[in-house]
Amino acid sequence: MRKKRIIAVIGLAALTALVGGTVAYLNDSNSFENNFKLASSEVEYTETFESPRNWKSCDTTPKTLVITNKSDTPVAARFKMEEYWKVNGSTSAGKTSDLSLTHQNQRVAIINFQNQNDWEQKGDWWVYKGTLNKDQSTSSLLASVTYNCSINFVDDVTYSADGKTGITNTNTYDNAKYHLDITAQTVPATQKEAAWGN
Repeated sequence: MRKKRIIAVIGLAALTALVGGTVAYLNDSNSFENNFKLASSEVEYTETFESPRNWKSCDTTPKTLVITNKSDTPVAARFKMEEYWKVNGSTSAGKTSDLSLTHQNQRVAIINFQNQNDWEQKGDWWVYKGTLNKDQSTSSLLASVTYNCSINFVDDVTYSADGKTGITNTNTYDNAKYHLDITAQTVPATQKEAAWGN
């Protein structure tokens, strides 16, 4: 009888060990910490421009824009320009132009380009043809802006009834402000087509 008890106790111990082992296995856990460090996405925009206070006919003002990729991810770059004239005391909203961009079929402000072969115009945007890897820069499409000196701003003269005196109707652009606003964008080069459709 004692032998049977010992065998039963040993069997129970084995069963407990087996169940205990199984329970321990089913309750086992571990954690794995997975860190994903994102690549930097820093892009630098460098503009050369000093706003002239007394812009006159024939004056040329330097205006450049260079985009530099400081990130680890290759990027594509583009920008667009918006031009408009505002007169003092203007009440027109936002970027609505108070004056025409042209006078006597000529542009009043002439945008002078450089490095045009590096850029492609697509609609309102100028897209840089290359891909910018880390620390690479675009060329500047823009060089300067010139106040057109070939335009004669004296449109007409109004004479008095006796014809002895005349009032010259002159430049409606006097004291107006020319605005050339730039919007620049970059995206990862692999997303260029999805983001910009080109």
